[in-house]
Amino acid sequence: MYNARQIVESVGQLCDYILFDCAWVGYEQFLPMLAPMSPLTLELGPNDPGILVTQSVHKQLAGFAQTSQIHKKDNHIKDQARYVNHDRFNDAFLLHASTSPNYPLFASLDMNAKIHEAPHGEQLWRDAATVATDAKKEILKRCRYFQPFVPPTVDGTPWQDIPTDVIISDRRYFAIDPDASWHGFTGFAKEQYALDPCKILLYTPGISLRDGTYEEFGVPGSIVSHYLQEHGMTPEKSDLNSLLFLITPAESPAKLNRLVDLLVQLEKAIEEDAPVADVLPRVAAAYPDVYRTRSIRWLCQKLHDFYKEANVSQLQRKLFAAEYLPPVALSAAEATLALRRNQARALPLRELAGEIALEGALPYPPGIFTIVAGERWTKTAVEYFTVLERAMQALPGFAPEIQGVHQRQRSDGTPELYAYVYEAPPRPSRRAIYD
Repeated sequence: MYNARQIVESVGQLCDYILFDCAWVGYEQFLPMLAPMSPLTLELGPNDPGILVTQSVHKQLAGFAQTSQIHKKDNHIKDQARYVNHDRFNDAFLLHASTSPNYPLFASLDMNAKIHEAPHGEQLWRDAATVATDAKKEILKRCRYFQPFVPPTVDGTPWQDIPTDVIISDRRYFAIDPDASWHGFTGFAKEQYALDPCKILLYTPGISLRDGTYEEFGVPGSIVSHYLQEHGMTPEKSDLNSLLFLITPAESPAKLNRLVDLLVQLEKAIEEDAPVADVLPRVAAAYPDVYRTRSIRWLCQKLHDFYKEANVSQLQRKLFAAEYLPPVALSAAEATLALRRNQARALPLRELAGEIALEGALPYPPGIFTIVAGERWTKTAVEYFTVLERAMQALPGFAPEIQGVHQRQRSDGTPELYAYVYEAPPRPSRRAIYD
């Protein structure tokens, strides 16, 4: 989580309004240790910007799927010319609203607000933070391969040895300090970020947290995710060597104990070199020629080695580094219109470099556009998707969800990725004009 106060102090003087996308939280106001970081709790004056906050209520709050809401905090600039009144704001909102609204969705937003009325909101999220913290402690106690992303020690005391009620009451136990090395992050200020106590982020063997280098053995996050789904438990997302779980007030200690039990069972299967067919029966049944005689440890090692040889972790970093950002050739609107007009051609990955993308290319995870419509395909982006394509060919069943890059089969049955790029329409001849 970021510290909203630092953002307002840094850029507030440059803005009429600041929009905070709080899609992954929305409950920080109810946890005393996080409340000071929330944009909705800021004390603002006439020289500060107006505040807009979007929240994806469907993620961890009590709304139906697809529900979200916008908060507007701007009474402190109400007498200024930059103030956006209700009529103007509502006009912008209605441009993106259906004329056939789904009223149960709106009702669930009202129910969410009612559920969180004082003093219930604070108690709900204190309970959720408690359950999540206890689960992290249990993982630290029982697991060898899978570890929660928390500071190893605070003031010399192991994180798991600190009483839970103390941990969830003090942001120091979730601090990402720039002077610490355990997290591997650089380039930020003190108290700029903190871990969310109501999420469980697990990291798996394979990549060093301290320096990002690859280790000899690894357990890719996608394999752990498939295993959990075999047993009816679905992580929010999994990446190269991590998994994310969202904790809500609906979670129970029994449910999270079940998660820990499954992680312990998977570790045991890896150590005993159990057959893939026993550990991931659905994957093995879908691709029997690949996995029939293989073990789960072999699969972990093979996929880990594949990512290691391609240095996928570094590729991901480059995708979002300023020096590797793609050049813009068309606006996103122009590119989208060209696709609709069929001013496009489909090219395989090996021919994409330098071409103008007509769709945003988004692998999920991480769920961030690597190329936006209208940008030129870079060698880095092509290389990244080529690695994913090769992984799909060699070890099918573990590819991420991909938008904007499509899949078809070659004549030999192996998958091939392709994307649509801009093709300028032919210019009419003079004869055609005058005829």
